[in-house]
Amino acid sequence: MKSPGKRFILIAVVGVVVFSVAQLIVRNFYIMASVELATASVEKDSLRSTRQAQLSRIAVLEAPGRLTDIGQELGLEPLPLESFLLLEVDQ
Repeated sequence: MKSPGKRFILIAVVGVVVFSVAQLIVRNFYIMASVELATASVEKDSLRSTRQAQLSRIAVLEAPGRLTDIGQELGLEPLPLESFLLLEVDQ
């Protein structure tokens, strides 16, 4: 039969090994989460700059001066004021 001292040392060694393995597992998850966070951050920055570029493009396309120029190129003119009717509604 084993002596109590050897049994204690064996339990201590097994405990240290289990603790070390647990630390490695936690460290691995930490590293994986850090890599995923970095990837998501880069993708977020890319999407943010793409969105800003698209908003700028929309602003350019909807600019009144640009729309006026396009209308003139197509031969469009504003309707004369006489073509509008003003109606009053009583409530």
